[in-house]
Amino acid sequence: MQYQWFMNYVIAILLAAFSLSSAMAADLFKLSTEAISLSKKDFADTIKVRVIGGAVIVPVEIEGQTLNMLFDTGTPIGIWMGQKEAWMKQVTADSVLIHDANYRSHNRAIYQIPSVRIGNLRIENYPVIVGDAMSEFVCNKFDGAIGFNLTGKGLSFKLDTKDSLLIITDRKNFFAKEEKGLPSAKYNMKKSYCPEILIDTPLVLMETIFDTGAINIWLDLPEDALDFWFKNSPKKRMMLDDMTIQTDTLVKVAAGFYGLSVDTVVGRLLHFKSMKIGNLPVNDLYASTNCRSMRWGSAVLKHASLIIDAPRKRFVFQPHEGQGISVGNRETGSLSLIPTEKGDTLGFFKIFVRKESKAYQKGIRTSDYLIEANGIPVKDFCTFMLMDWKGKELQLKCRTSDGRVKEVSLERSNR
Repeated sequence: MQYQWFMNYVIAILLAAFSLSSAMAADLFKLSTEAISLSKKDFADTIKVRVIGGAVIVPVEIEGQTLNMLFDTGTPIGIWMGQKEAWMKQVTADSVLIHDANYRSHNRAIYQIPSVRIGNLRIENYPVIVGDAMSEFVCNKFDGAIGFNLTGKGLSFKLDTKDSLLIITDRKNFFAKEEKGLPSAKYNMKKSYCPEILIDTPLVLMETIFDTGAINIWLDLPEDALDFWFKNSPKKRMMLDDMTIQTDTLVKVAAGFYGLSVDTVVGRLLHFKSMKIGNLPVNDLYASTNCRSMRWGSAVLKHASLIIDAPRKRFVFQPHEGQGISVGNRETGSLSLIPTEKGDTLGFFKIFVRKESKAYQKGIRTSDYLIEANGIPVKDFCTFMLMDWKGKELQLKCRTSDGRVKEVSLERSNR
């Protein structure tokens, strides 16, 4: 049984992109993107990157410092994790309405980073939204995000997640030979200014955002979307029920631009024997419906490199093995960690476990506290998030609400 889902799920629920809305926001976004200038033409550059759960972390130079930026197709503009810096320049006097992953809305100003260097390319006047509240959840894994707006400046990219490389170019046919015969998906740019692709499932053909900033996420498919699609289709509803492995009470935990949100819902664990992203086959995929928005995340890039062909507006997938992807993530969403209230002395995280999961069978129960992982006390969020999990069996020590301690060993896999 595969248990890397435990760590994957914790990371995934704590990272979220945002979207712009309204005509004013669209105009300001367009204006801020037009102001970007590039230092090179007719070039191609290769940069060494880090890959976390399929997500690509790019080293950049800003104001003489080397910082790490998440390559995030799920946001239409850059994100700066931290306080506004004195050298940032506000684009206009107006602000834009930002909706985060929890559907909370606030007005935010757009600022410019005067100069960002990626490899040998210097990007001037790069627009960002300041998101200081998110910094506590990313634990210095990265310092911000590069949005999808650079494709609008004619740049194409290859996210080589097998060899941990980023290739960036403005040459229109640079990847043409490499792309031949590979599966691909056309993308459309809608109001969100993020790329939307077609996902072909046995249930429905859906259009959803491809969000490389959704770390370790496969397919997010909200329960309310399923209810809406199939409310007048008994036949489709029966198909949905046949694909449902389990229905159970779940917890949705998401950290958005404006803080943490926790909701208790009734959701499903769905099994897709086969489906396609564009014409990329994806087999044996399990998806939980305890999510807020529909999107395809970065987990696919653990199994395939990605070419973003800007002139042709398409994603081209280069599977690491074979022509498709087999997932087998059976335990998706079986366990959630919820930060406890300030002053709770029993532990930092409370556990919410799906019944009938292997974790449940091994004795973990909802409302248990996670107090130790792989021998390291879990006293704060980042201690847990920054642990080195590679190649280790997952050893958990939990405490019940009445103070009893129990230890559980969970098997790991490479999924």
